[in-house]
Amino acid sequence: MRGRGSPVKGAATTGLALLAALTASFAQNVSFTDRTGSVVLDNGIVSAEIAKRSGDILVLHYRGLSLMAAPASLDWVAGGNNHIRAGQFSLRTDPSTNGGEMAEVCIAQKWSGNGAAFDVELHHILRRGDSGVYTYVVFSHPQGYPAAEMAQSRMVLRLRDDLFDFINIDDQRRRSMPPTDTPVKELGPKESMQVTAGPFKGVIEDKYHNFADAGEHFVHGWSGAKTKIGCWILYGSTEDQNGGPTKQHNTAHFGRILLKILTCGHYGAAGVNVDAEAWSKIYGPWMIYVNGGGDTDALWDDAKRKAATERAAWPYAWMNHPLYPLSGDRGTVRGRLEITDPQDPSASSGTAWVGLAAPKPDWQQQSLGYQFWVRAAKDGSFAIPKIRPGDYTLYAFVDGVMGEFRHDGVTVAKSKTADLGTLNWKPVRYGNQLWQIGTPDRTSKEFRHGDDYRQWGLWLNYPQEFSNDVNFVIGKSRERTDWNYAQVTVLKNGEWVGTKWNILFDLPRQLPPGTATLRIAFAAAHKANLRVVVNDKDVADFGVGTDNAMIRAGIHGQYSERDVRFDAALLKPARNTISLQQRAGGSNQKNVMYDCLRLEFEPSPANASR
Repeated sequence: MRGRGSPVKGAATTGLALLAALTASFAQNVSFTDRTGSVVLDNGIVSAEIAKRSGDILVLHYRGLSLMAAPASLDWVAGGNNHIRAGQFSLRTDPSTNGGEMAEVCIAQKWSGNGAAFDVELHHILRRGDSGVYTYVVFSHPQGYPAAEMAQSRMVLRLRDDLFDFINIDDQRRRSMPPTDTPVKELGPKESMQVTAGPFKGVIEDKYHNFADAGEHFVHGWSGAKTKIGCWILYGSTEDQNGGPTKQHNTAHFGRILLKILTCGHYGAAGVNVDAEAWSKIYGPWMIYVNGGGDTDALWDDAKRKAATERAAWPYAWMNHPLYPLSGDRGTVRGRLEITDPQDPSASSGTAWVGLAAPKPDWQQQSLGYQFWVRAAKDGSFAIPKIRPGDYTLYAFVDGVMGEFRHDGVTVAKSKTADLGTLNWKPVRYGNQLWQIGTPDRTSKEFRHGDDYRQWGLWLNYPQEFSNDVNFVIGKSRERTDWNYAQVTVLKNGEWVGTKWNILFDLPRQLPPGTATLRIAFAAAHKANLRVVVNDKDVADFGVGTDNAMIRAGIHGQYSERDVRFDAALLKPARNTISLQQRAGGSNQKNVMYDCLRLEFEPSPANASR
């Protein structure tokens, strides 16, 4: 196998592009065939048979070859798994009326009075010349329906083992996979499975190892090393995804599973939760894209190019739904982010994430509306295009700077550009910085195992690697080796118990009267209880986190901060110890992941000049 994810140039890639061009140029008109209980959409490249009652894609053909091992279906978790069971079928766009350009079918299900109170529409679209099918979903909660919750929603495909054997998550995670019938044993959690026989014996497969941050992820899928066929999920926008650019979503995993996540509650994010109010949201369209004629690298490169094309075409001019504003009905916000921090003149807003979301709650916990995020340019300038009209708050965060910027009251009007000018961010400081551990980047990647965290049971290594727990000496210890990626529990006398980490540092002289602040930025935490002790004096005790990122092979979950303020008289002009006692036990899942810790000191006003 060639280097994983390395760009491929040459005959294979060129041949694939030429094949795609020739396919499009000789595309057939889209046809619609009614088979009583199902319908078939066909354009000569792909065909999809769709069940009228459920909206399931029963069969997906590519050049006459059936690709799926089971029907592709929509499901949502609301007190159990839910599916469309008694949908009403309609032909929204009849290809016979538009010269065979496009067909769109809709399967709609009204709430029956049982289960979660949501109406659901599932739409499938096939266009002339396209090597794939577009799908979108609308969930609605009309005024007067009772309060309802939905933890997750997704489209699930199961592909054929004999056609697809190579998984593609991103440029770094591409590999051959064991067949679906490979014998495995569960390791705990149940999603972690170890192969027990065959050529993949000993390999551990875990769907959480294949999650991806939403911000810059637009394509994933499967390909066949021998069949030279690829099947992909790709999309032009992440505006409908919950939790913002740092939210991790499932992609594909063992069993030839291919997923498009709509709403995901993993890693501590919020699902859909509505009171007795009107709410509706459109998810997608996304594309089930099929390609062929190249090796796994060429197929992957082609899928990435196609995803880039979809991004450029968003919003799609051919879409026709009242919840989907077209390009002329959207607006733009631009400006420039500037950071002023006298204690860190090098702080830069270049490549910052800048986004628009609702004013509340925390954008990481938003799922009802839409979010729009871009990367700032090196000079901090940004332009956020294709925004749905409405009122927003602008948020920004960047590696190297603790916290985030917020600018309220941003109104987006259709066909208008709102120029916010220069926005000055003055990061919070509570006096002079005495020391810092870690780099603010909302992850624990700079610490031990922060670069190899996607492995099952990593938390079990802690007692061997830190037999005396963490004792980090400022100015001497190294973050990469001497600070673990997570403060875990350990097994003692048959019970999981918490651990205590110490930060040791020297002060050259007695500080004048004032306030010290230990600033803790958490990359993740799960049901932890943290006690902070300064030179044997308790100064804070609090619970933190419910994101379960560690056990799901992540190095970040729900970012949060806690400022622990205490009398600076507790610090002495010699060796000092700040202890972080993670006291929650009873489970190997309870833990804390630190992003950055910083100690700052501010003298009282009467001593400010000392």
